[in-house]
Amino acid sequence: MTIVRGKFTPEVLITAPRRSAAVPSSDGSYALYTISTYSLALHSETKEIRVVELATGVTSLFTNDKDNRNPIWFSSTQILWLRQTDGSTTQIWIGTIGQVEKAAYVAGIIPALIDNVQIKELHDGIIAIAFTALSNPDGSLHNTALATKAWSSAREYDSVLVRFWDTYFTADHSSLWYTTLQKPQHCQQYTLSDNLLVNALKGTPLTCPVWPSDPFSGAGFDISTTGLLVTARDPEFNPAESTQTSLWYIPLRTFSEDPAPILRKVPVHDYNGDTTSVVFAPNGISAAFLKTKDGNDSSDWNRIFVIRDVTDAGSVFELPICSEITQERWDLSPNSITWASNSHSLYITADERGRCKLFRLMIILDNGSSTAYARQLSHDGVISSVYSLSASRSEPRLFINKSTFTESSIFALINPDTGSYSLISTATRMGQTLGLYATQVSEITFKGRGDYNVQAWIMKPSTFKPDKKYPLAFLIHGGPADSWRDAWSTRWNPAIFAEQGYVVVLPNPTGSTSFGRDFSSAVNGDWGGRPYHDLAACFAHLETHLSFIDTTRAVALGASFGGYMINWIAGQPLAKKFCTLVSHDGCFSMYNMLSSDIATPLPMDMGGTLWEDKAIWDRNDPAQHTQNWTQPMLFIHSDLDYRCPVTEGLAPFAVCQQRGIESRFLNFPDENHFVLKHENSLKWHRTVLGWINKHAGVEGGVVLEPPVSEPHRG
Repeated sequence: MTIVRGKFTPEVLITAPRRSAAVPSSDGSYALYTISTYSLALHSETKEIRVVELATGVTSLFTNDKDNRNPIWFSSTQILWLRQTDGSTTQIWIGTIGQVEKAAYVAGIIPALIDNVQIKELHDGIIAIAFTALSNPDGSLHNTALATKAWSSAREYDSVLVRFWDTYFTADHSSLWYTTLQKPQHCQQYTLSDNLLVNALKGTPLTCPVWPSDPFSGAGFDISTTGLLVTARDPEFNPAESTQTSLWYIPLRTFSEDPAPILRKVPVHDYNGDTTSVVFAPNGISAAFLKTKDGNDSSDWNRIFVIRDVTDAGSVFELPICSEITQERWDLSPNSITWASNSHSLYITADERGRCKLFRLMIILDNGSSTAYARQLSHDGVISSVYSLSASRSEPRLFINKSTFTESSIFALINPDTGSYSLISTATRMGQTLGLYATQVSEITFKGRGDYNVQAWIMKPSTFKPDKKYPLAFLIHGGPADSWRDAWSTRWNPAIFAEQGYVVVLPNPTGSTSFGRDFSSAVNGDWGGRPYHDLAACFAHLETHLSFIDTTRAVALGASFGGYMINWIAGQPLAKKFCTLVSHDGCFSMYNMLSSDIATPLPMDMGGTLWEDKAIWDRNDPAQHTQNWTQPMLFIHSDLDYRCPVTEGLAPFAVCQQRGIESRFLNFPDENHFVLKHENSLKWHRTVLGWINKHAGVEGGVVLEPPVSEPHRG
């Protein structure tokens, strides 16, 4: 029986259990995942580690101790996880499925806070273990409790980078460490080796992960029986001009080598961009990774590189991709790589038209060169991770995690030979427990500014009736190298707006990814041009083609680049079409964006440097058009947002106040570019929805409350 929770409100979004991606066991029998559930009544969160049986879809609780975190498979039936004890040390625990209460044990204690644990079985029961943790300037392990307290709080730098995302750089930095777990003679339990922990990056300027506080970059390394591959910022490049990341190989056989062997840089000539998704093949010898050509070009696309033998620096080659159907060069950018169990072929994910699809690469060798032909294996939703389960050619299986606009978490199996799809489990019965349905979602295409088409998603209320008119929520995505994808979100979830009574439109204008390389790169130097005109064309299309939308009751909202576009629209003719505009973490003055944590892409984004091409910067600057601002505006900006600093929200708020335009400023001192904390998220949703409902005349939804921090004026 399906139990429906009622109307999908911010409270339901915030308190609904959140399921992590699942990771299958080595034998493909089970998958491991976590669930976190927040209570607004108790102002607290519960956490569970759970296991699902892939053959039946039956789930079972492994542990519900909220202090247990970062679980990974230790064997096909055992799980390893971390537990922080006093804020400065980490326990490594190992337990068996179904026996965690009586059979779990501590395998070792590390005097530091560690993360991103990976393991690999070597020989004779020895397990290599690698993880990231802070390093002191001398390369020793950093322990927060033992660290010397500085008498001054000063920060001082002779070069960028100064800060990233929400954290300032310090002399202590994140590094990559390794050691082993061993089973003593006549003992059934593993323990940490007596050998000291080894800092794999000691004596180098490299850090791992590349960006420790970045929600997107991941662990930045992979482990095999032959050593470690690690991505890091390349010290050969001036960080004021480029934040290129490169790949290094650390040859290891016993994972007790001390000091660590000299790192070997993996050569990729003429490619000076970001290195991501590094992954060893199951044979431990080959590897693959993604790399862009220009790290300063936000619209650049990933290329696949393969290393035939990590011990041979000359065995690196780029793998061109063609469509299996058309035989033409592929126009998509891979997101991730998964090796097949035979170590000879690859599976990749790539965004296409607002979806993230799965592809199988059939690699063809011809006169010493290689070409991969991409065969599509999935069609809808957004696939977030892929695992190859079987080495048997007679029964190949891929385990996938994915989501959609109406379902937060899907576990499924795909047969790459036949394309057959087997659903294992969903978090919300395809949205039904939240009162959401896939039929609410559709898409349109319309003519852009030039001779090209633009796509947009549409989400209707679950109670939609075609003979009724609905107000419009016009949502603009960030980036600009991003897109609205058919994926679940706990931040900008279109269903939240739809269930307030809006028809939600999510356009993917010029600059959006997943619509070809030319389309995404056309935004460079033209932030306020083609994307804006595409959005205006979208609105005109809605006015003339979708009779169920009441465009006289339209509101527009955007975050990051979307917030920039809201600030830009405010000074353009399109602004008059909207009852109000909402800018979250948007750019206001392009000059001030030089204070962003990563300012190196700005010359490419703008079309030149400020000191050489100031006119181009002015042409794309929302602050140059404030004389035209008239519509009510809501600004949201947080103090820890170093991507678009908080002054970019305060300044346009001051403009509105001085011009007598109705406006409000919502600030979170403890959030970054994203509003993630549950209670803050509730406040964000109630203020945003209350504000747009007031101006669009929506009744029966969230009502705007008085500002919580307005000083007394008496």
